[in-house]
Amino acid sequence: MTQQITTLTTVVPAVTDEGLQRQLRKLAERDGDLSELARNGWALTHTHAITGTDFATFVDTLTRSQ
Repeated sequence: MTQQITTLTTVVPAVTDEGLQRQLRKLAERDGDLSELARNGWALTHTHAITGTDFATFVDTLTRSQ
Protein backbone atom coordinates (compact mmCIF):
# COMPACT_ATOMS: atom_id res chain seq x y z
CA MET A 1 0.00 0.00 0.00
CA THR A 2 1.33 3.41 -0.99
CA GLN A 3 0.56 6.62 0.87
CA GLN A 4 0.33 9.91 -0.97
CA ILE A 5 0.90 13.28 0.69
CA THR A 6 -0.21 16.67 -0.61
CA THR A 7 -0.57 20.18 0.74
CA LEU A 8 -3.09 22.95 0.26
CA THR A 9 -1.86 26.49 0.91
CA THR A 10 -4.32 29.33 1.43
CA VAL A 11 -3.28 32.96 1.96
CA VAL A 12 -5.94 34.98 3.80
CA PRO A 13 -5.76 38.75 4.28
CA ALA A 14 -5.70 40.13 7.83
CA VAL A 15 -9.01 41.37 9.17
CA THR A 16 -9.77 44.98 8.41
CA ASP A 17 -13.12 46.64 7.92
CA GLU A 18 -12.49 46.88 4.18
CA GLY A 19 -11.04 43.38 3.84
CA LEU A 20 -13.60 41.37 5.80
CA GLN A 21 -15.54 40.20 2.72
CA ARG A 22 -12.33 39.17 0.95
CA GLN A 23 -11.20 37.28 4.05
CA LEU A 24 -14.52 35.44 4.32
CA ARG A 25 -14.37 34.59 0.61
CA LYS A 26 -10.83 33.13 0.93
CA LEU A 27 -11.86 31.06 3.97
CA ALA A 28 -14.90 29.75 2.06
CA GLU A 29 -12.62 28.82 -0.87
CA ARG A 30 -10.35 26.92 1.52
CA ASP A 31 -13.34 25.08 2.98
CA GLY A 32 -14.52 24.15 -0.51
CA ASP A 33 -11.06 22.95 -1.53
CA LEU A 34 -10.75 20.80 1.59
CA SER A 35 -14.22 19.34 1.03
CA GLU A 36 -13.37 18.46 -2.57
CA LEU A 37 -10.15 16.75 -1.50
CA ALA A 38 -12.04 14.78 1.18
CA ARG A 39 -14.56 13.60 -1.43
CA ASN A 40 -11.59 12.28 -3.42
CA GLY A 41 -10.25 10.20 -0.54
CA TRP A 42 -7.83 12.65 1.07
CA ALA A 43 -7.73 12.98 4.87
CA LEU A 44 -6.63 16.18 6.58
CA THR A 45 -3.78 15.24 8.89
CA HIS A 46 -2.34 18.59 9.94
CA THR A 47 -2.95 22.34 9.62
CA HIS A 48 -0.33 24.97 10.33
CA ALA A 49 -1.23 28.66 10.46
CA ILE A 50 1.50 31.21 9.83
CA THR A 51 0.45 34.71 10.85
CA GLY A 52 1.83 37.99 9.63
CA THR A 53 0.79 41.61 9.78
CA ASP A 54 -1.05 41.64 6.45
CA PHE A 55 -1.86 37.97 5.83
CA ALA A 56 -2.30 34.60 7.49
CA THR A 57 -1.19 31.53 5.58
CA PHE A 58 -2.80 28.16 6.21
CA VAL A 59 -0.83 25.10 5.13
CA ASP A 60 -2.99 21.97 5.23
CA THR A 61 -1.34 18.57 4.90
CA LEU A 62 -3.47 15.74 3.56
CA THR A 63 -2.78 12.04 3.03
CA ARG A 64 -4.40 9.26 1.04
CA SER A 65 -3.68 5.54 0.83
CA GLN A 66 -3.80 3.69 -2.47
